[in-house]
Amino acid sequence: MSQIKENHSVSVKLIGGDEAGIICELMEDLFDDVVVGDMGSYMSIETQKPELVFDVADIAEAMGSPFSVSRFLAILATYKGFIEVNDDNVIIRDEG
Repeated sequence: MSQIKENHSVSVKLIGGDEAGIICELMEDLFDDVVVGDMGSYMSIETQKPELVFDVADIAEAMGSPFSVSRFLAILATYKGFIEVNDDNVIIRDEG
């Protein structure tokens, strides 16, 4: 009999490209507990913490150009958790 182990991770997959790379680097700089993976066509960001917060002001600063929630959603391929979309950020929260 296999044992099912509870998992409270949250994650996102971003369509690969320069923007995804900058966002991944930023998340690694801001949070010690994220794991980033480069899968070629997409980038993965995962944490065991209860949420991932993508603040568009921080992303815009890292990119050196304007950035918006709608632009983030355009490169968001999928996510694990509950999504909260606000005017200035996107939050992925633990399902539990």
